Amino acid sequence: MLLDSRAITVLLALLLVGACGDDTGTNYPRPNEPLEMSVYDLVDGPVNRASAVNVISGVRGGFPITTRVDQTQQWDVAFGMVDGQPYWLPRGVFEGLEPTSGILAMEQDFDEINTAPDDRTLYEYTDPLPMTAGYTYIIRSRNDPTTELPCRIYAKVRVETIQPDPAWMQFIILWNPNCDDTNLTLGTTG
Repeated sequence: MLLDSRAITVLLALLLVGACGDDTGTNYPRPNEPLEMSVYDLVDGPVNRASAVNVISGVRGGFPITTRVDQTQQWDVAFGMVDGQPYWLPRGVFEGLEPTSGILAMEQDFDEINTAPDDRTLYEYTDPLPMTAGYTYIIRSRNDPTTELPCRIYAKVRVETIQPDPAWMQFIILWNPNCDDTNLTLGTTG
C-alpha cells in the first residue's frame, strides 16, 4: 500500500511534534539524583580539560556533559576566571556566538528550587555572571540543535567548590530532559 503525499506530510508532522516531549504525551523521566561534574578555567586551565557545560545534551533522556570549547560550539555556559574571580560565561559573552543560552543566580538553596523561572528576560545571556561556591544557579539551554522545533531545557546547578591553580570548579546539576519544562524536582515524570 502506498501513502499519498498528504498522509506522509501528516505522519512527518506528528513525528516532529512528538520529538521533543511536548503535549503529545511523550514525557521523559527526570533524574532521581543530581550529577556531579567539574570543569576547568577556560583561559588558564589545562588545554585537555573541559571548561564548558552542554546542558541541551540532557534532552529526551540524555545527560548534560562537559566539553572543551576549542573542539565544539555545542555548549551552553563555560567557567572562567576574570580578574582572579570565578564567573559563569554564557555563550553571548563571546564574539561570533549567538546569545542563546542564559544563566540566573538564585537566592534559594538547591533543594528548595522546584521550578525554574520561565521568564527569559531574567537570565543573563551576554555578560559574565559572578560565581560563588555554595550558591545555586539556573541554566536555560540554547535551542536543541537536532530539531527545528523550539526546545530548550532547564537545569539547576549548585557550585560545590572552586579551587585555584589551575582553577577548576565542581558542581552538581539536576535537569529536566523534557523540552521547555521548568519542573526541577527529583524523580518520576512530571
